[in-house]
Amino acid sequence: MITQLNNNQKGMLLSLAGYTAFAYSDCAMKWIAPHYPSLQITCIQTAIAALCLLFTARFLGGWKGAKNKKEMRFHIMRAVMNVLMSVIILYSFSIMSLASVYSMIFAKPFFAAILAVIFYKERVNIPRWAAIAMGFVGVLIIIQPTPESFEPALLIPLFGAMLVAIMFVTSRSLTEASPFVMSFYPLVGTCLFALPFALFGIPDFNLLFSGQGLEFVQSKPVEWEHIPFFIAAAVLSGTGILCVSLAFRIGNAATVAPFLYSEMIWGLLFGYLIFGDHPNVMMLIGTAVIVGSGLYLIVIERWRRPMIAAAPASAIPPPVREQKPQPWNFYHDFFHRKSIKIKETTAKLKEKNSAKRQAKENRKSV
Repeated sequence: MITQLNNNQKGMLLSLAGYTAFAYSDCAMKWIAPHYPSLQITCIQTAIAALCLLFTARFLGGWKGAKNKKEMRFHIMRAVMNVLMSVIILYSFSIMSLASVYSMIFAKPFFAAILAVIFYKERVNIPRWAAIAMGFVGVLIIIQPTPESFEPALLIPLFGAMLVAIMFVTSRSLTEASPFVMSFYPLVGTCLFALPFALFGIPDFNLLFSGQGLEFVQSKPVEWEHIPFFIAAAVLSGTGILCVSLAFRIGNAATVAPFLYSEMIWGLLFGYLIFGDHPNVMMLIGTAVIVGSGLYLIVIERWRRPMIAAAPASAIPPPVREQKPQPWNFYHDFFHRKSIKIKETTAKLKEKNSAKRQAKENRKSV
C-alpha cells in the first residue's frame, strides 16, 4: 500500500508521524522545563537521542555522506538552528501554555514555503498557497494582534518558527547524506554546543528575555523521577527530526509543512488534561481554521491523483524520471552511480575514437 503512494503522499504520512512525535516530546519537556536550565535539558536530551539513533544507523543508511565537505555547512547550520530553537521553545514552554506556543510555531509552513520558493525555486500552486494562508489566518485569530490584546512574548516562539523552517527546508540540500547522518549531525552538534554551558554555567534566559540582565546558573542534579521524561523527550524528538526531515526531502514543502498544525490538537489536549490550561473561544476558533487548512490540503492531494489518472494521455505530461535514487536503497544507489560512470566513460571513448578517425582522414587527404 505504501509503495502505491506518490512522494507527496509519503511526505504527508512522514510529516504527520514526525509532528505527532514532536508533540509528545514537547509535553515531556514542558513537564521538566521548570526544574532545570534550558541548555542542561537540551544537552541531556540530544545526547540520549543521538545515542539511541546510533543503534538504528545500519537501518537508516549508515554513515553514507557523512564526510561530504560540500554538505557539511548545511549540517552545521542545522545544528545551530536546533540549538537556538531548543532554547527559545523551552523558554516559551516555561512562560506559556502548549497551545499558545504552538499557535506561533504554526507560522512555520509560511516561512518554509517562502524559503523553498526563494532558495530551491519550488513551484507552489494556488490551492497550496491558499492552505498556507488559511492556516496563518488561524494563527492571527489566536494571537489577536491588536494593541489591547497582543502579547509581545508571542514573538519569541514566532522567531522559533522561522528557525524550525530553516532547519527542515535545508534538508533538501543534503542530497548525499543518509537519513541517519541527516538526523545524527544536528543532535550531536547541539549536544556539543550545549555541553560547556551545562558543565560550567548556563545563561538564565528567563532573566535575559525579561530585560533583567544576563546571569549564569549552575546545572542541577537530575532527579530519578525525571529520567523517564528525559528519555521520552529524546527518543521522540529524534524520531520527529528523522520523519520530518525525510518528509521535506521527498515531498513538496508546501504540501508537507501544513501537517505541523496537527500538533495543536495534541497541545490543546495535553494542556487541558495535564497542565490545566483552559483555551479561550478565539483560540478554539483559530485552531479549527488551522486544522481545516491541513485537511483542505489532504483533500486536494487526494483529488489531484484521480484527476491525473482519468485525464487523456495527451493531457498528461511525460513522467520525469528521478535522477537520484531513494537514500535508503543502497544497491540501487550503487548501480545507479556505476551506470552513470560507465556512460561517461563510453562517451569519452567515442569522442576519442572520433578524433582519431578525423585526424587519420586529414593525414590521408594531405
